[in-house]
Amino acid sequence: MIRTSIYSIFIALAFFTASCKKSNSDIGRDILPEGDILGATYCDTATVICYTVTDDSLRTDESYIGNISNLIGTIADPVFGRTDASIYVNLSNPNNRIGIGFGSEPKLDSVVLSLAYEKNAWYGDKDDALNFNVYRLTESIYYDSAYYSYSRIAHDSLNDLTYFGTGKTSKIDAVTDTYDGDDKKAPHLRIRLKNEVGQEFMDDTSKLANTTALRNAFKGLCITTKHTAVGSNDFGVIGYFDLTNPLSRLTIYYHKGTNLATATTLDLSLYGTTRFNHYDYDRTNIDPAYAQQLNGNTSTGATNVFIQGMGNSKIKIVFPYLKHFSDSGKIAVNRAEVVFKVDKSSTYYNSNKYFVPGRMALEGLYDNGTLFPLSIDQNSNLSGNWGFYDSNNSQFSFPIGFSAQKIANGDYTNLNYSMRLFQHQANPARVVLGGKNNAAYPAKLKLWYTRID
Repeated sequence: MIRTSIYSIFIALAFFTASCKKSNSDIGRDILPEGDILGATYCDTATVICYTVTDDSLRTDESYIGNISNLIGTIADPVFGRTDASIYVNLSNPNNRIGIGFGSEPKLDSVVLSLAYEKNAWYGDKDDALNFNVYRLTESIYYDSAYYSYSRIAHDSLNDLTYFGTGKTSKIDAVTDTYDGDDKKAPHLRIRLKNEVGQEFMDDTSKLANTTALRNAFKGLCITTKHTAVGSNDFGVIGYFDLTNPLSRLTIYYHKGTNLATATTLDLSLYGTTRFNHYDYDRTNIDPAYAQQLNGNTSTGATNVFIQGMGNSKIKIVFPYLKHFSDSGKIAVNRAEVVFKVDKSSTYYNSNKYFVPGRMALEGLYDNGTLFPLSIDQNSNLSGNWGFYDSNNSQFSFPIGFSAQKIANGDYTNLNYSMRLFQHQANPARVVLGGKNNAAYPAKLKLWYTRID
């Protein structure tokens, strides 16, 4: 058994409370500088250990993430490396109509896959063009199954269904209204497919008898930009696509007989379908400190930590000495707050391409890797700003008074914290934050406490 001497405890306390100060103010804490809570001691020098880890086992199917937008695109980030976002999706008959067809003497004109943008939303440089490839699934996907960011579905990767078979080169334009013939519609991406996709249904309309028949005959699509050639390590954009929008569909354009005036369409919907995001990572060219932390060398986290969505990375946070605040008598935690500042140095910050994400999520982390929500901490934060980006101070902050009290009391003996992007399953944003030793952007645990015995 290891014993800790009274002298060593005293030395440790002296170290991490050296700049703590007693406040006698009786003015409200929300309108005075930090430290001014009645009768409380304020400390912001307690050690904060933080470092980057991979964010894995990320579920991305629609039954889990709901109606959050799906991501398609490629980013080669000079700090975080290359990430390719693809989607797998199947089709449905609109409103599950039964027995739809083309009438007599149908003549195929074209087939177009339309993907509705989430308007005015993208991440990266929308002036960089991507190459979109579309492949036919050879394996079914199911609504009641769980799919993850690493899940792969078999598809015919040798037969690109785009019209020329080599993909469609296009920029992400989630701003400009798009024409479908003479009809102007909300922004959406249009990818012309090979005529054979539509002809298959014209030749055998039993494949359109209902949604089940459709999915048995045509299992779905893989839509990707992962074959986009990247000329530099500072390229690309991720698009947000709303596959629940009626504009997201596969449209077969045709006319009847020789009468072109009978031109009409048949739509197969992407709404109410099974869909999920798949992400590929290439970390060959990433920031050295980021690489070291992902490989287990956590020491560089004292200067910077790296967070990126799409299942890339999150940070682990440890307050190793918080439990010792009660070594010489129990304390009542009046308030506790962990604060991380955005590193705005030119190496890491580019507001034009890689804007700071609007929100972070903080969770409790046990030694066995189990995560759990900090519900009491979050619900006791009456400001409603839990984890939201404070652009005035360029920081993210989380009040953790309840869990900090539990750690100080010794009730939580193996509790640490994990911070990630909010809605990280479908959030392509990234940010570099300062660690505890970052001179300009230090991470801090701010603690207000009162000794009670």
